[in-house]
Order: sequence, then structure tokens, then C-alpha cells
Amino acid sequence: MPNHRAVAIANEFLSRRADEAWPQQMYIQKLVHIANGWNLAVNGYPLVDELPQAWDNGPVFRSIWDHIKEYGFRGKHNTLVDPEKKTVISEELTDNERRIIDHVWAKYGHLSGGQLSKLTHEPDTPWERAYFGRGRNSRLDPEDIRNHYIDLALAGRGSAA
Repeated sequence: MPNHRAVAIANEFLSRRADEAWPQQMYIQKLVHIANGWNLAVNGYPLVDELPQAWDNGPVFRSIWDHIKEYGFRGKHNTLVDPEKKTVISEELTDNERRIIDHVWAKYGHLSGGQLSKLTHEPDTPWERAYFGRGRNSRLDPEDIRNHYIDLALAGRGSAA
């Protein structure tokens, strides 16, 4: 059950983008959070090796924030590059993990950073429980994340029936 660096998962989404415009950090943060949530629900383990924090604008992976702040976007499609090796940061994903990322990209990739942030701010989300329950910048609970995405999956199946 691998857990990957958040910056490597961010690059999975950045490399799928068709345009060369600088992406909003909020956009990347939320896609990684959503992919982590779906992976918890479907595959039973976190996709990312760190817990997101409950910042004002939603869940944030500190390592992505720090990397972009320090080094910016450098690779093709504005991907994140290892500052020492000068190569795009990537990791080997399982087929199931890749399917999760493909699903998240297909379902959420067309949304803006603001729209994705709004999704994370809905009532009774893991972000809301962390932000208002444990305080600003607290870590989201992985069990809250998992249960939230299981509930989304069940709701989607219920509406499809």
C-alpha cells in the first residue's frame, strides 16, 4: 500500500493539462485532496503520505505549498521539478491508483480552483470538521476523509439507480 509524495500526485494532474498557463495553486491542492479521498474510499489507504491541513481556502498539502513557493512551476505543463535533479517529480503508481487519478481528472479537472474549493467547504466535510472543530491549519482526519468519500460514492450509486 504505497503512499506518495503530494508533489508527485500534483504532477499527475499538472501533466494532464492541455494549456501552458500557470495553474492556480488552489486548483492543484484540491485535486490532490480529492484524489487522496477517493483513494481512501475505494482502495482503503491514503494516496498521499501526508495529511492535508485545514487552511482558510480549504485543504492544503503543506509540501505542495512550500515547493511552489520555493521553486515555482518549472516543467512542461508547469509541473513541479526536483530542484537538485532538475527532473519532473514522479512516482510509480499502481493501476488502481492511476484509475483514481483518471476518475478525479475526468470528474473534477474541468472545474476552477474556486469551484473545487467550494466543494471542500460544503457542510459536514472533513475540512469543515477540522477547521471549526480543531482549529485553523489543523490536520484533516483520514477517517473523516475516507467516510466522506464513501458517502459520496454511495450517494452517487443511489442517484444512478
